[in-house]
Amino acid sequence: MNLKYQYRYLTSLLKRYGFRGLVLKTLERSKSPMLSYTKNYLRYQPTAEELAEQRKTPLAYAPLVSIVLPAYETPKRYLCELMDSVLRQTYPNLELCIADGSSTDAVEKTAEEYMRRDARIRYVRLSGNGGISENTNGGFSMAEGEYLALIDHDDLLAEHAVYEMVRCLNDCYGEEERESAMIYSDEDKINAEGTVHSRPHFKPDFNLEFLRHNNYFCHFLMFSAKLLQKAGGLNKAYDGAQDFDFVLRCVDAGAIVRHVPKILYHWRIHEGSTAGNSADKAYAFDNGCRAIEEHLNRNNEAGRANVTTNLGVYRIAYELKGEYEITVAAEDKTQLEEIRDYCKKNARALHTEAYRINVHYVWIKSFHNGIEKECIGDYILYIRRDTKAKPDGLFERLLEVCQHTSVGIAGAKLLTRNKRVASCGLIYDKDGNLVPANGGLYAEYKGYFLHAVIPKQVSAISFGCVMIKREALIKAGGAAEELSGTYADADICFRLQKSGYRVIVVPDVTAVQMRAADRTQRNRTDVKRQKQIFSKRWKGKLSHPDPCYNPNLRIQEDHTYEMKQ
Repeated sequence: MNLKYQYRYLTSLLKRYGFRGLVLKTLERSKSPMLSYTKNYLRYQPTAEELAEQRKTPLAYAPLVSIVLPAYETPKRYLCELMDSVLRQTYPNLELCIADGSSTDAVEKTAEEYMRRDARIRYVRLSGNGGISENTNGGFSMAEGEYLALIDHDDLLAEHAVYEMVRCLNDCYGEEERESAMIYSDEDKINAEGTVHSRPHFKPDFNLEFLRHNNYFCHFLMFSAKLLQKAGGLNKAYDGAQDFDFVLRCVDAGAIVRHVPKILYHWRIHEGSTAGNSADKAYAFDNGCRAIEEHLNRNNEAGRANVTTNLGVYRIAYELKGEYEITVAAEDKTQLEEIRDYCKKNARALHTEAYRINVHYVWIKSFHNGIEKECIGDYILYIRRDTKAKPDGLFERLLEVCQHTSVGIAGAKLLTRNKRVASCGLIYDKDGNLVPANGGLYAEYKGYFLHAVIPKQVSAISFGCVMIKREALIKAGGAAEELSGTYADADICFRLQKSGYRVIVVPDVTAVQMRAADRTQRNRTDVKRQKQIFSKRWKGKLSHPDPCYNPNLRIQEDHTYEMKQ
């Protein structure tokens, strides 16, 4: 990158984050274990022997895949490298559809050179540059495949990318489900020269709440032609966020989404790319807000989306409307009285023209079987003895999320007294261990790809401060008396999910955990016993990786994200 671009980039970061925010961002990134990825990149790619095996082993279901490439004044070097990466694919039944909106002949001449070498490359010269959406739609109209895949004109595909996508169709979809298939992969970034790999993005499985706040699908994306027909093509009105709008429309149209947890796409960073220059494309994020709000309207979940300082990440304020009955169930009498006093003093905040939140109070000894009988109303705000929650905005923010039909429980991010993350959701492994996500992270840090600040679905949460739908708790069977602490929390979350509810962590709501360790740690023998009970009860679920995490990642001693070596 030249000095002029570096200066522009640094200036944009200072404007976005401020000096202190930029320093924190730099410090966090400098300590990231992901820095080792550059040296260890090949560990995450198949060997030459594995690639050769893919080429000679046909898949049972081998449909034609149309890779759609909207091109516009693409530098010859980037275009050649991209086409070479397509032609090297271990899966042969594909076509590359180039829709060229350029005003010059450079792309056409390069495409013609390659077309003489390989009949799988197809090219059309568009009448003009219609923008990214119209150019892409031009590529869609060329495609003859049962499935289509989107790529940018200056990026690269891993050699096994299409093979892995089609293998997912074979392994993870029934015959009828394939008509609604949408598949995305993990990715990394490469420098302009294509020589250095960095910032691997190891993603969770499909996570609707996470997706609403951040288009983490991004690249590499493959979907059925029938799903495209059902959802419609790209919408020019959302240029800059056209892929986000498209993905959300596909989800609303019934897409069955799967994730291939492998690095299949290399996103090139250079001065003109979104990866390297996102701050100069503010219009894209405004269009992203509109795409989210339209998606919410289609699902009868009205809300307002706003751009955050983390570009590409949105904050959604879901609409509250009507009357809500909430019981505050606290184990600490002082905490209960503090919340009662707050509600008396701030009645106008809870009783607005749009909504009315009626609050009831009950002191309980623990979250035990029968709490749902002690509480009245539709929602229970439970606060554990060792946790202090700030009442300001607490009811409204958790209620925004918990009110949705599909949500059973919404919880706060827990912090320690020394301003570290205690828990931002719980991650499970096959041995029945429950690990706090982002635990030990400085409270001001954002976490791996902003996982510590974006609302998302998780497999379980710590019940320090949670709002739970009373009806959902009854349906799930209440709390298990033989379990306590973290294992009891996870058990309830698992049963809520089994009953069809989602578990959401809301990181912009925080509460302070006053004790350093989970209460179950007082008795190691008891912890062992509870772990055995929990593991036996959920043996089937624990046999599969945590879908809200990524199998390429492991948890360090301080519970931050790190790559497996």
